[in-house]
Amino acid sequence: MANRRERRGRRQHRRTHSHRKVQPIDGADFINSMPDEILHHILSFIPTDLAMRTSVLSRRWRHVWYDTPCLDINVCRLNGGTVNQTLTSYTAPKITSFNLLTSLDHNTAPEIDSWIEFPISRNVQNLSVFVRDFKYRKTYSFPVSFYLSSSLKQLTVTLDFFYMTPTCKVSWKSLRNLALRRCKLPDGSIDTILSGCPILESLTLDTCRLLECLDLSKAPSLRRLDINRQYCDTGPIAIVAPHIHYLRLTYSSTPSTLVDVSSLIEANLNIISSRLCPLTADRYQTMVLEMLAKSHNVKRLTVGETFLQILSLAELRGVPFPTLKVQTLIVKTEFVRSVIPGISRLLQNSPGLKKLTLHTMQQSHDIMDMHRLKGLYPDQCWRSKYEMFPSSKEIYEMLGCNDATSKLVASFTELVLRNAKTLEMMVVWLGGSYFNDDAQWFEELLQMVETLSHDNNVSILLKRSNC
Repeated sequence: MANRRERRGRRQHRRTHSHRKVQPIDGADFINSMPDEILHHILSFIPTDLAMRTSVLSRRWRHVWYDTPCLDINVCRLNGGTVNQTLTSYTAPKITSFNLLTSLDHNTAPEIDSWIEFPISRNVQNLSVFVRDFKYRKTYSFPVSFYLSSSLKQLTVTLDFFYMTPTCKVSWKSLRNLALRRCKLPDGSIDTILSGCPILESLTLDTCRLLECLDLSKAPSLRRLDINRQYCDTGPIAIVAPHIHYLRLTYSSTPSTLVDVSSLIEANLNIISSRLCPLTADRYQTMVLEMLAKSHNVKRLTVGETFLQILSLAELRGVPFPTLKVQTLIVKTEFVRSVIPGISRLLQNSPGLKKLTLHTMQQSHDIMDMHRLKGLYPDQCWRSKYEMFPSSKEIYEMLGCNDATSKLVASFTELVLRNAKTLEMMVVWLGGSYFNDDAQWFEELLQMVETLSHDNNVSILLKRSNC
């Protein structure tokens, strides 16, 4: 009898719990119940003036932003008084990240000094400062404390072409990543800055003027160098970087000389140019071939369309190419006639190549097709041999045409397989302009690529990019 009562009680208990409703969790209560550390992390993704507005949500949120370790202050959206009041209310003893965007058109140099000194006094680790001057008439000098911050690990400075000249000995003992953008940097200034960065690992120089020679021979820990010289009056002209493993170099009309990059493993080389005349063609050709010669130990190489077109010109002229040790080659171009000779020679002179990746571009232009270069008309010379590939003008008439796209992919793949005998993998990223909504055609294109892959014992992947 007792056993029957016990079993009956267990069944009743199960029925009672099976009919109990699960109480929904209120979204606001769920967020309010989060610890401050998580709320601080959430607020770190929005500008500080927006984070401040959360103080009106509830009593729980009233002082949350005060201790957020990340501040993002745009003085162009706030007045100086509001910024000062914001920093006065801030209570966190340490700042992890501080971003400041200000303007000399609306703020005085002492104000900017105080806003920079504030995060430094809180041992900031990641600091980004952008000082604007829309009229390009003023200048700004950083306070001494800025150059003596031992807590900085990552620093980005963007100026409207002001001089960045340290007024004291630089002591950035913890700095690992430094980016200088739109600064006037005489050789002496960059030398002083680098002498105070004993463990610097990454350096970015974006559109910096006055810099002639960049000597990094006394920076043994530096591994990554990124230089953007897309304007003719920017530097450096000569690069001495025997310790770097990665180089990204974008340049335009003024040549860059790689004096020493003997430890280089990966290089990304890009040229920005619209036209070649006989004088600039010779200069570019010499510069490009010298860069390839200096990059002979590189294992991973990325080049753009203009770079390839200049290589095509050198191939047309019969200029010898250096032999490379490239194992991974990445090219960014369209299937245009003017790059094909350069790609072919690059493949032939990379006997250890294992992987090729092609990223098609949205825009393409031939920098030499219609120009007579010392008695040569490049487009006419290439037309008979590479007639299956269109010019930059012709390719836009073919985009969206299924049959034309299939032929281009097939022709390019076959050309690669003829010239790269050690290739193991090929990846082609086609931009959206090559596609339409014809699923059957795309399936047939994939089957064609799969057949070529099987017949040549090379893994060939066709992917669609969002570009």
